[in-house]
Amino acid sequence: MSKMKNKLKDLKKDEIKQEWEKIENRQGLSTKEKLEKLVKLSMNRVSKKEPVITKAPLAKDESVFIVKEFQYPIDTLYGKVKLEDWLTITASNLSILTGDDNFERVDPKKLVFFDTETTGLSGGTGTIPFLIGFGYFSEERFKVKVFILNDLYGEEAFLDEIDSFLREHDFSGTVTFNGKSFDFPLMETRYILYRKRFPLLRLAHLDFLYPARTLWKHTYESRRLSYLGEILLGLSREEDIESSQIPALYFSYLRNRSFSMIEKVIEHNALDILGLAALVLLGVKYLEDSSDTSDEGEILGTAMLFEKSGDLKKAKNLYFDLKECAIREDVKAQAIKRSSFIMKKQKLFNEAVALWEMLSPGGDKNAARELSMHFEHREKNYTKALEAVQKGLESVNLTTLQKKDFEKRLLRLNKKVKAIQKEEEA
Repeated sequence: MSKMKNKLKDLKKDEIKQEWEKIENRQGLSTKEKLEKLVKLSMNRVSKKEPVITKAPLAKDESVFIVKEFQYPIDTLYGKVKLEDWLTITASNLSILTGDDNFERVDPKKLVFFDTETTGLSGGTGTIPFLIGFGYFSEERFKVKVFILNDLYGEEAFLDEIDSFLREHDFSGTVTFNGKSFDFPLMETRYILYRKRFPLLRLAHLDFLYPARTLWKHTYESRRLSYLGEILLGLSREEDIESSQIPALYFSYLRNRSFSMIEKVIEHNALDILGLAALVLLGVKYLEDSSDTSDEGEILGTAMLFEKSGDLKKAKNLYFDLKECAIREDVKAQAIKRSSFIMKKQKLFNEAVALWEMLSPGGDKNAARELSMHFEHREKNYTKALEAVQKGLESVNLTTLQKKDFEKRLLRLNKKVKAIQKEEEA
């Protein structure tokens, strides 16, 4: 009886009452048998319930998708930028951000900013993009058009509408935030299910997550889009919703058809797209003039973008400025280290050695290793190479592999030094 009571506790009280009234009047059954029938009947009903994603039926005049549009004046100031500056920027700076030469042929005024909201955050074939937002420039406005899937069984028609929108505007390139890893693979999967090809795949693609990490790695603890938009652009997210809440709100909307449940989701998406456009523009302005930055860490990030794109001259100039003027020791050390890599790449070994020697007293293990290799293999000065290895072994936070590497070098160099000493004695 105790097990039976525990099972009954899991059933809703009103359902127990209704079923019990029917079973209790049946003759020829013991109390235990009546309880067993009640539990069995109730469990069968629970197992036959529809899954969480069931929806209320559409009204006769209700479409399988909804379209909402937002318009933002391009002369509004967001932090240090106005969206109207998009109309004058060069495609070459966009190619530096993305590292893709294809962006040299992109018209910045015809870019589309793209973001999705989905039924799950892990991706995979079971995850559906129920909300798809596009941001683009139109006359004196920055428009955000949001498509909302109103019926999960109408996804193919939903994607057809997306196709029509994209064909109508003939965009020249796409900008996302984590689109390479999440939005694009997800959309490609959904299109394949309907034997279609995701139209944005043919366009040059700038995933701003990666340059954002480079630009602000040494300035802010977080590089989330919402955080950067709030701290750099002043886009308030006080009433915003957490991304983890979005799938549940959508499923609730499908069940109850209360549009207020997803209004904040739509606003969240529109604000993300607006923030993305302004942040990319801010990154471009940093590349055009590093004096627009507000922090030494941002200058370092800008220099690293130039380095990654192959513009070593501009990178070196910014690293040199930081080496001479930076107040933050961590930024100065990074600037010296990055400069040394460039010098080594350009075979300017004397300049590189001078930089490594600046870092070595601070216990920089990479500088110690570079010095040991240089003195051993280029100058054949085994004594100096040995000193560098010994400093390297004194460095803190050595990994097991790094320690083994230094110990191996130490053993080899000691043998070489002893061999030279024997020759001199002879």
